[in-house]
Amino acid sequence: MLTIDPPHAKAMTIPQQDSYGLFEPALLRAGIDIYSLYCQINPDRERRRQPIGIAMNKASYRGKLVFSSYPILLPQECFISIDRLEAEFN
Repeated sequence: MLTIDPPHAKAMTIPQQDSYGLFEPALLRAGIDIYSLYCQINPDRERRRQPIGIAMNKASYRGKLVFSSYPILLPQECFISIDRLEAEFN
């Protein structure tokens, strides 16, 4: 009997921004707006869940906060880390 082992899962890592760390200014601004709105809606910093970043659609500039350690991005999306957003926000 021939058996085939399933492929071993590769270790997943948090998605990294593009190799140069550059984003379109409008895309970055949209991400900052989404994050700042989230902070305004949830002002209690102690009780608020901290996202790891935002998955931004490069075509529509719509984004979703990412709380999971292993987000799955669609081909038209990019990941902007929360550290990058906070650096630009302040």
